[in-house]
Amino acid sequence: MPDADATPVQLPAPAPTATARFTLLEVLIAVAILGVSVAMIVSILAGARSRIMRAERDWARQHLMSQAAEWYLLAGVTTAPPAGLLPPGFSAQAQLERVEELPEEVREPLDGWVLGRYVIRLTGRSGESLGELPVDKLVREDAL
Repeated sequence: MPDADATPVQLPAPAPTATARFTLLEVLIAVAILGVSVAMIVSILAGARSRIMRAERDWARQHLMSQAAEWYLLAGVTTAPPAGLLPPGFSAQAQLERVEELPEEVREPLDGWVLGRYVIRLTGRSGESLGELPVDKLVREDAL
C-alpha cells in the first residue's frame, strides 16, 4: 500500500528532439522523379488521344462508305445519291460488273440471275480517294 504522506515523484522533461528535414539533394531527386513521371503520363495521354482521333476518322470514313453502299445496293448504280446522304464536298460512285473468278460450272445464269460485283468508291472534299468497297450480290443478267 502506498504511503499517504509520500510526495509524488516528478519525471524529467523530455529532451527536445531535432526536427526531421530533407536535404537539398533529396528534394532535387524527388522533383526529378516527379518530373519524369509527369512527362511519361503526358506522352501516354497524347498517344491515346492520337489513336482515338485516328479511330474516329476511320469510323467516319467507314460510315460514309456504308451509307453509299446501302444506297447503291438498294437503288442501283444508275441513280445518283440524294442530297444529304453524304456531307457537302463528298461524292460516291458505283460500278456493277460481272464476277468472273467463279468455277466454270456456275458462270452461266440461273433463271436470269448472275453474281455481280458492285464496286463503290468514295471521294473526299479535295478529290482524294477515301476508299473502295467491293460487294458481291445476285443481280438480273440484264442489269449488267
